[in-house]
Amino acid sequence: LEENTISSPMPGKVVKILVKPGDQVKAGETVVVVSAMKMESEYKVKKDRLIKEIKVKEGDTVSANQPLIIIE
Repeated sequence: LEENTISSPMPGKVVKILVKPGDQVKAGETVVVVSAMKMESEYKVKKDRLIKEIKVKEGDTVSANQPLIIIE
């Protein structure tokens, strides 16, 4: 898996996007919430990163491993 992409391991629906391009995020910060199999999963950055691009919007249905957010 690419180090600069945040994706969901399973298909689901984007519930909330907590960042926008250009945002500087800190390690452990949640960037996107995806609902899959009746559970909401929060995806966080592992280290301080810059949000480069957001590939989805809230309400989008996503497939497994589809890139959601590109980070730098």
